[in-house]
Amino acid sequence: MARTFSFGEHYRLQAQMTAFNVTNTPHYNDPSGSFTSGNFGQSTSTFGERQIRFGLRFLF
Repeated sequence: MARTFSFGEHYRLQAQMTAFNVTNTPHYNDPSGSFTSGNFGQSTSTFGERQIRFGLRFLF
């Protein structure tokens, strides 16, 4: 999402917000494929935690 604010004819300020995985749902990594591993066929870790980024951009 972004919002632009104008200041005069030549100046603008743009506020930005970007969000990933807002509900913080776990995404499991691929299961272990090694036959000799005690964790064969099991997903033992997750990835993709919630991320929210904010930014400002001044345009002139």
